[in-house]
Amino acid sequence: MITFILLVTAVLRFHNLTALGLEHDEVANWLIDRSILDEGNHAVYYTAAYGHEAGFHYLQAASVGLIGDNALALRLPAALSGILLVAVSYALARRLFGKNAALFSAGLLSVLFWPVFYSRLGLRAITLPVLSGLSAYFWWQAWQLGSGDWRLETKNRPITPAPLHPFILSALFAGLSLYTYMAARAMPIFYGLYIGYLALFHWSELKTRWRGVAVFVAVMTAVSLPLVFYLQTNPGAEFRISEIDAPLQALKSGDLRPVLANSLRILGLFGWRGDPLWRQNVAGMPVFEPIIAILFYLGLGLSLWRWRDGRYAFLLLWLTAFAAPSIVTVDAPSSIRIINLLPVLPLFPIVVMHNLGWLSTVLGKLSTRICEIGGNLALTFLFLFYLGWTARNIFVVWPQNDEVQFVWQAALTETAHYLDNASAASPVAIGGWSPTTMDPPTMQLSLRRNDLDLRYFGSDSVTAPINTLILPGGGDTIRITRPTIRKLAPALESQLAAWGAEPETRGRFTVYHLPFTIPTPQHPANNSFGDALQFLGYSSLIPQSSSLSPQSSSLSPQSSSLITYWRVTAVPAAPRRFFAHLLDDAGNIIGQHDSLDAPAAHWQAGDILVQFHELDAGDAVPAQLRLGVYNPDTCTPGPCQNLVVDGERPYLLLPIK
Repeated sequence: MITFILLVTAVLRFHNLTALGLEHDEVANWLIDRSILDEGNHAVYYTAAYGHEAGFHYLQAASVGLIGDNALALRLPAALSGILLVAVSYALARRLFGKNAALFSAGLLSVLFWPVFYSRLGLRAITLPVLSGLSAYFWWQAWQLGSGDWRLETKNRPITPAPLHPFILSALFAGLSLYTYMAARAMPIFYGLYIGYLALFHWSELKTRWRGVAVFVAVMTAVSLPLVFYLQTNPGAEFRISEIDAPLQALKSGDLRPVLANSLRILGLFGWRGDPLWRQNVAGMPVFEPIIAILFYLGLGLSLWRWRDGRYAFLLLWLTAFAAPSIVTVDAPSSIRIINLLPVLPLFPIVVMHNLGWLSTVLGKLSTRICEIGGNLALTFLFLFYLGWTARNIFVVWPQNDEVQFVWQAALTETAHYLDNASAASPVAIGGWSPTTMDPPTMQLSLRRNDLDLRYFGSDSVTAPINTLILPGGGDTIRITRPTIRKLAPALESQLAAWGAEPETRGRFTVYHLPFTIPTPQHPANNSFGDALQFLGYSSLIPQSSSLSPQSSSLSPQSSSLITYWRVTAVPAAPRRFFAHLLDDAGNIIGQHDSLDAPAAHWQAGDILVQFHELDAGDAVPAQLRLGVYNPDTCTPGPCQNLVVDGERPYLLLPIK
């Protein structure tokens, strides 16, 4: 039976594993992985991408090194970890409550949306419950080996010392779990609470095993020490915590309300309302449907009733300790911050069924065989229900959500598939949301071919239109793509139409085909900015219904926007940014625009930049146009360092007639 469960587990985690696009965090992971492989960047903690513990990155880097730079290599370690988690859950449940309970635990965890979801992402969180579950398993092996099938509630039975090796293995996995995900910081808290519980209520058992517990504490401390030392000596490494710890800060100031509200939300997570974020769940969907939810809450109550039994206290303290990372942070209930509940999550409904022995007396006329068959049929029905429910949510409901499509960059993935299958190898300008950071590595991971000459443009704003076009040089024809929901400034759309480009919408992305064009501006010019840019001139714009089009008129209060045209003459050595100022007769700025939505890091000699400047002079009459190019990296602490125009001035002044 467990073999069948693991097969179902594998199918849910591997089916269409790479169908969806790459989420930004996955791309950020890949950049860290490549730094390990290419630069030997070895560490216990990486400060990139808000800070990452190193453990998962070594697994992922090995996968990338073996398979290559693609989505499968990034997600394979997580998928395998998800399968191992089910096996660990089976082993832990069997040690605590027997074989039948173990099968139910493994079966439920294999088809539950929560673990399936995180097993299909190239993120590190899913490795935490695997290692913590192994730690829990060996902890209980250590206690039970000392006296056979040990139970803390059993009285008047000789207790023999347990061997040390299970304690060592438990401590090793507990320490290693700290290198997986931030929520593992609760691991020492949990074991500290549980050892304290044993000292208060099971002192005789603890006293017999004190050497093993001491070795456990020493080994876990030794394994975790490098990470602890790094974080203590680099206090700024985890600045992300300060962005999400508002409930914790309120608690420190004596305000219990945010923590209490989060606790209630987490309690409702299992049967009422789940994680509210689409990027982590089908928004609001609870963990369990009503039947298992009722069993879960009954199991929680039963565990509280039987807290003197060490197994139930273990479950309760685990639930409390590993719910804490979401209790003290924003956006509760956060499924990723409480992901370490997964090793014990199925055990709460299990303990209800495990304690139904009294039914044999109430229903004495029914044979044990009939009860067993009925129970197995009920469990099989629930297993099949969750299998269908999760499959539908994972493969149908969740991927179709607009927020999911945005976060997982579905438009760029579809663009990559289109380019892979296109016969032409003409240069391509890729529009997106993160041309400076994430769009280039996303396309590098998504494209299968490497013969395309790519440029990138776009702005970091989700709603604002793109104000810059880059026309790649080096070919007679070019292609420009953008996410369909990512709009160009109307003036740039009109300019493309004037050059004969027709937008072709292909699902989530739009592509333009056009001949490579050297623009002929309304007001031509020929000025050199530094050693990398040639200013070709500008065209004035006046409103026409809902768009702006190049017109043969001078700038005026009613016509204060323009398009500037630039040619790249050399690959720049640093970032660049444009500014345009409208000046009055006294030289005062009456309208300005500062922008560049095509990062200089991707320019090549011969490229054309088309920049829309939206200038608002109000009622003032412009007399001059001041244009400049500067290096934004020099603006802190400042002043900004402008490129020299024609070897003489830091900006260009043009009269307005």
